[in-house]
Amino acid sequence: MIKKPKVMILIILFSTSLVLNLYLGINSYIKSTYAPNLDDQQILGEMTQMVLENEHYKEIASKENVYAIKQGVSRFNVADPASIFHYEINVQTEKESYIFTCIDENCTDVSNEGWTYSRYSEHEPILPINKEN
Repeated sequence: MIKKPKVMILIILFSTSLVLNLYLGINSYIKSTYAPNLDDQQILGEMTQMVLENEHYKEIASKENVYAIKQGVSRFNVADPASIFHYEINVQTEKESYIFTCIDENCTDVSNEGWTYSRYSEHEPILPINKEN
């Protein structure tokens, strides 16, 4: 017959294991909704090249200082997580952050579909970009 303290220890270990596994599983799922995997990185890399060749990007770069180009993917709470429209390239300048996405499902080109606040409008670049030594 198993003694009561041994049963309590087993129950505590099982409960701890269950809670830890649930936490790690949910955490992993949530990260997978916004963190690009290897296939996503390939797509985002090609999209970045398309953005750099885009006329609207060239116009932005000629008028504003481009400090960063960030790649992103967002599959959270969407109907079709495999859609190309969940990929975006953010071009950050000292004024705004311009959001480029594909214009169609085949991603034949990209366009500026929006803009948002840029951290560079109130903060200096992190790296010493174009600063005299």
